[in-house]
Amino acid sequence: MSVSSTIFLGTPTEKSSDGFEDTYLFDVSRVYKGDVSSVTSVGTLANGNGCGTSYVLGTERLMFLSAPYDVDAEYEGYSCAPYTGTDFDVQATVESVYGAGYVPEAGGTPSIGVYIDKTAVVGGVAAVALVAALGWFGWKRRRTT
Repeated sequence: MSVSSTIFLGTPTEKSSDGFEDTYLFDVSRVYKGDVSSVTSVGTLANGNGCGTSYVLGTERLMFLSAPYDVDAEYEGYSCAPYTGTDFDVQATVESVYGAGYVPEAGGTPSIGVYIDKTAVVGGVAAVALVAALGWFGWKRRRTT
């Protein structure tokens, strides 16, 4: 538990994949360690590559996560992390170490299906501004002649 930077109880609600990496969107109901919003993304290597894993959509689970290394998400999940599917009450153990946890603040990753390239947005806005400025100067020039 102590090697995980983040521990939370959450339910995966969406999944996207590029064939190499799977990204899941989680609704977080309780945070035990770390600072997590009510919605967050968890990436994992697809098809069990390395320590990649998968999650069942709609099934709440206790998550032991770290900062992303191989994935483009807020956290990275591993199958090599502590297994929580045993009769041993892992959640009770987590609560004995970290307390009852807290309900996360609203907010977080809105969706994993849409990726916005910030460079393209800035370039697009600059192009529109340039065309608008040229159009305004052209209109003003025609109007004065």
